[in-house]
Amino acid sequence: MQLNDTAIVLNTRKYNDSSIIMKVITENNGIYTGLVRIKKNQGGFGVNITGNKLNLIWRARLSEHLGFFTTELNKSRAHEIMRDQIFLSGINLVCSHLDLYPEREPCQNIYIEFDNLINDFNKKEKIWIKKLIEFEFNYLEFMGFGIDLSECALTGKTDSLEWVSPKSGRAVNSKAGKKWSKKLLKIPPFLLDKKIDANKNDLIDGLNLTGHFLRKQIYSDLKKDLPSSRKKIIDSLKN
Repeated sequence: MQLNDTAIVLNTRKYNDSSIIMKVITENNGIYTGLVRIKKNQGGFGVNITGNKLNLIWRARLSEHLGFFTTELNKSRAHEIMRDQIFLSGINLVCSHLDLYPEREPCQNIYIEFDNLINDFNKKEKIWIKKLIEFEFNYLEFMGFGIDLSECALTGKTDSLEWVSPKSGRAVNSKAGKKWSKKLLKIPPFLLDKKIDANKNDLIDGLNLTGHFLRKQIYSDLKKDLPSSRKKIIDSLKN
């Protein structure tokens, strides 16, 4: 068995003195895990570092085997990621989400969005966090737990949408939700219109919204907490 693809490194861990176990998201074949042989003169894990884009070949005798990767660097991005703590926290957060996605299931749209997110590291912090929230919003939909912002769940109207029900994941407009506003989740305007800029409060509202459904629909079922890197991003917005 063999596949050739472009991939982004999600995480790595030591297997033995000469090999590491690496998980990647590939452009065309979904998420794969495999072994990588490390040469003594490479130093550390070589080019196989979270965020780097690789050209890789995966080989195994049978499809169900772990298999081995042969890799070469396509685009180095690890140094840019590690240079900024918020950027690093955000990329680690996305990698944690993708670590929960079923392996070997095609997910090209997620790959493209993640690749673009990393490429946008040089944008202003608020713009980049906005893109991170949009990624989480789309990831929930891809996982089958999309938040419905198409119309008000109570009136069917499409205007003045301001809240989301934490139970149903459906939007509620400002008038219909006024009575229960303390129990509802705020919709940041940029999720309704991407052209709208986001301030710090909008970003916090966005992270609270996606965080609630990530916890409820995905992490809780797996008996996991939301990644600590998420709190670091929220705390940075409150300072």
